[in-house]
Amino acid sequence: MDERFDQLAKDATSGLSRRQAFGRVASGLFVALVASLGLTRSGNNCAKVCAECCNSNIPPGSPEHGACIRECLQGSGPCGPNFILCQGGH
Repeated sequence: MDERFDQLAKDATSGLSRRQAFGRVASGLFVALVASLGLTRSGNNCAKVCAECCNSNIPPGSPEHGACIRECLQGSGPCGPNFILCQGGH
């Protein structure tokens, strides 16, 4: 958590626009929400599968990362097939 705050502080001083900063904060909050919902649903860790896939393919905290997770939870995007398989889809 401290590392993310430090990175945000460094980015803010290095010319990060307000839109980019807001996008990073919003995507971080979205990831936290998805993770908390996914882990409390009677062992359904499919949201965690999306987070892990997006974390390994896209820099966390970027607007693209938040979009990756949103798309994955809808079964689309680069990580969508992982979510569908996790839910038992074909």
